[in-house]
Amino acid sequence: MRQALTKKRKEGVVETCLLDEFMNKRNLFWGIILIVVGVLFLGRNMEWWNFSVFFDGWWTLFLIIPSLISIVRRESIACSFLILVLGVLMLLASQNVIEWSMIWKIFVPMIIIVIGLSIIFGNRKVRKTKSNAKEYVAIFSGVDEVIGEIKSDFRITSVFGGVELDLRDANLKEDLVIDCFTLFGGIDLRLPKNVKVHVSGIPIFGGVENKYHDIENAKVTVYINHTTIFGGVDLL
Repeated sequence: MRQALTKKRKEGVVETCLLDEFMNKRNLFWGIILIVVGVLFLGRNMEWWNFSVFFDGWWTLFLIIPSLISIVRRESIACSFLILVLGVLMLLASQNVIEWSMIWKIFVPMIIIVIGLSIIFGNRKVRKTKSNAKEYVAIFSGVDEVIGEIKSDFRITSVFGGVELDLRDANLKEDLVIDCFTLFGGIDLRLPKNVKVHVSGIPIFGGVENKYHDIENAKVTVYINHTTIFGGVDLL
C-alpha cells in the first residue's frame, strides 16, 4: 500500500511539473504578444509610424513573434534568428523602407554567416563518438530497430528517409554518444529510463524536439550531437 501511495505521489509531482512548464511557456507566449502589441500602439501614438490592425506587412508577425519566442526559450537559436531576420526584412519591405530585391541580398549572406558561426561555436564541449560506433543509414528509405543491448556509440544518417531506434529496454551502464545527421529526413530516438540528456549541434531550418524527461541526478548521460538541415530529431 505504501509503495502504491508513493508511486501515486511521484506521478502527481511529475504531472504538476509538466503543468507548470506548460503554463510558463503559455505565459511567455502571451507576454511577448502583449509587449509587441503595446510597442506598436506606442509607436503609433508617438507618430513614429502609422499603425492599424491590418497594417502593411502585418502577416510578417507570424514569422517574427514565434521566432522571438524560440530565441527567448533557447530553442534552435540559429534557425529562429534567420526566420526573425527574414520576417523583419519582409516587414521593412512591406513598409517601403527597403526594396523587396534587397531581402535576398541581405538574407542569403546572413544564412552563410549563421552557418559558419554555428559550426565554430556549436562544436564546443561536444563529446565525440568512439571509433567503433555503430552506423545507421537511411537514404530514401527507413530503419526501425529495437535495441536491447548497447555495446558502442551510434552514428545515424537520414537523408530523405527516417530512422527510429528504440533504446528503452537497454540497460546503460556508461555514457552514450549519438551523432545524428538529417537532410530532409527525421530521426526518432526512444531513450532508456533514468538517464540525463545533453543536446548540442547545428540546426539549419531544423532542430531537436526533446520530449524526454531526464533525471538530473542520473549517473549515465546520453549525448546527442546533431546537424539538422530541413529535418529533425525527436527524443522520446
